[in-house]
Amino acid sequence: MPADASATIPRDSLIFGYGPMLPFVGAALGAWLLPPPWPHLARDMAILWGALILAFLAGVRRGFGFGASQASKNVAIATMLLYFIGAGAALLLAWLTMPVAALALLLASYVLVPALDRHAALTGNAPAHFAKLRPPQMMLAALSLAALLLRDLI
Repeated sequence: MPADASATIPRDSLIFGYGPMLPFVGAALGAWLLPPPWPHLARDMAILWGALILAFLAGVRRGFGFGASQASKNVAIATMLLYFIGAGAALLLAWLTMPVAALALLLASYVLVPALDRHAALTGNAPAHFAKLRPPQMMLAALSLAALLLRDLI
């Protein structure tokens, strides 16, 4: 059953949706404004945080997909795997001391999440309010990751 893109975002989704985006913003600011060794520490913490949040998002999509009768389990599994593998690969890249590649992968993932989650919300494969929540929420993470990537490249 298609959802309404204007669905109200519940307060807990606002708090637990935007709250976890604040460490991304803090890491980007820290990387640009603080003296060494803080830029690299901020970047590394953002990679870890970004992977954790992406893995969490994988679980959210899988849980909804398996728990909502109208949701497609195949869509839930595919999305969960995409998000989870991206998270794990970013951690592996960081462990292999390839932080630029890890940041690039996370940035790509955080650009993909709002598109996939919005479409899923509109088709009943994710909570309806994701159509409104995910684009600005993930933009905070994506812009922060882009700032961290730029900081590492210059």
